[in-house]
Amino acid sequence: MPKVSPVFSLFSQCLYIIKNNLEHIYPTPVKSIKKRLKLETSTSSCSIPQTTEGESDNNPFHKIPTVLLEQIISSLPRDKKMKNFNIGFLITTELKKLIIPKLCNEQYLNFRKLETLQVLVLQKTNVGDSCLKIIGTWCKNLRVLDVNYCSRVTDTGIECLILQSSDLRNTLHELFFCCRSVTKKGTQMAVQHFSALQVIENQKIFDVLVAVVKSAAIVSLPPQVLKFAFIRLNVRPLGLYRKGNLGLVVGCCPWLLDLTIVVKKGLTDSDLFCLTNLKNLRLLRIMGVKSSTGDEITFDMGIAPVLKVVGNSLKVLDLAYLEVVDIWTIVKFCPNLNSLIFQRQSQSLSSLSENEVVQLRKEKGRVIFEDLKILFCGFNLSNDILFALLSCPLLEDVEISDCDALTDNFLQEAMTKGIFKNLEVLSFTACNLVTKQGLDALLINENRLVEIIFSFCNKVTLRNVYDWCEIAYRNNWKLI
Repeated sequence: MPKVSPVFSLFSQCLYIIKNNLEHIYPTPVKSIKKRLKLETSTSSCSIPQTTEGESDNNPFHKIPTVLLEQIISSLPRDKKMKNFNIGFLITTELKKLIIPKLCNEQYLNFRKLETLQVLVLQKTNVGDSCLKIIGTWCKNLRVLDVNYCSRVTDTGIECLILQSSDLRNTLHELFFCCRSVTKKGTQMAVQHFSALQVIENQKIFDVLVAVVKSAAIVSLPPQVLKFAFIRLNVRPLGLYRKGNLGLVVGCCPWLLDLTIVVKKGLTDSDLFCLTNLKNLRLLRIMGVKSSTGDEITFDMGIAPVLKVVGNSLKVLDLAYLEVVDIWTIVKFCPNLNSLIFQRQSQSLSSLSENEVVQLRKEKGRVIFEDLKILFCGFNLSNDILFALLSCPLLEDVEISDCDALTDNFLQEAMTKGIFKNLEVLSFTACNLVTKQGLDALLINENRLVEIIFSFCNKVTLRNVYDWCEIAYRNNWKLI
């Protein structure tokens, strides 16, 4: 039986009431808003008067702890326009983290008060180049800056951010600037001047890194060997992959922990071999785009040799792009996974000998992944493999798709052996052999489920879902 809904804490109730009533708790007078807008008509969208209502001694928000202010700001609705509330009332000089709702008026942000700020998120707001100049001038302790999808940010803004503060060059660790007006030039400036960057998010980053590394090899004798401090990288060329380019980029980023590779034409199995140099890799995600054909790389010739070398350090493995993998190769080489995503199983692709596979199958009672919490799988899995995967003791989130091994009998046996006891989220997609009879067991046995999702399961009807919702409401179960 799912958990009973808990009583909300006094803190969570107060936070809910405050964030939903800010306009009524401390509204900005309409006349004051009009006056401010009139004063700022000819100035930058980020410049503000030296005195604001938010600095008033009567401001009640400044009397509560900073950590609570940060939680109030972070909980503000991202897409709701608060017409009569000036977010400046929540800003204090002690703030370390500031996440701005995208519909807030940024002209009320006094960056002169934010010298201690470490995390600033302005995603999808109307900030522009002048705002980045002000940030570079005053927010000299920033560790994270997010201006993703800010259409008014250009190369000029990136240059201003660099020129205004030499401190940021050595302290900024994460920069997110997927902005349509930022070109390769702006991206290259960021790469070359922010030497402490560990995470950089931009659509052009792969092509820029290739160009920077090649240029360094040409202009200096002996060729300069560049090393970047990146721990996370998204590899996606704007055009096609060129032979050796992936190796160039991976070679200059030896400390990568998190790597996403978007498969496009030109990428081959041999290109992937460079990943064996990433001895500390924690996350490997292989993705595709609409133009991907599905046959650029293979599991047995491209991925398996990499897993044999770096699999032991992996915590997250997402191979959903590949049509077929071998689960036993993954079990052997990647024993410490927290998250695993794959489609179909084929033992013919195994890197193991037949005896090794037989031995793995015969180890009765062996948990194949001790730490696995997230599992997305299905399709042609056999009954024994599916059961072995679902028996991982720490599983919390499971999605099973197009799987004929999932039947009412399977679910009932699983319930009997208690393999779903820690699950919180369970999703079935196009599992057409499971019915209400088998699923009812999930509503009777002891478990931690808070969300069950059914998509295109032919034998699960709307009436079934209605009946389960009735049971949930009647028993006060905690459901999302």
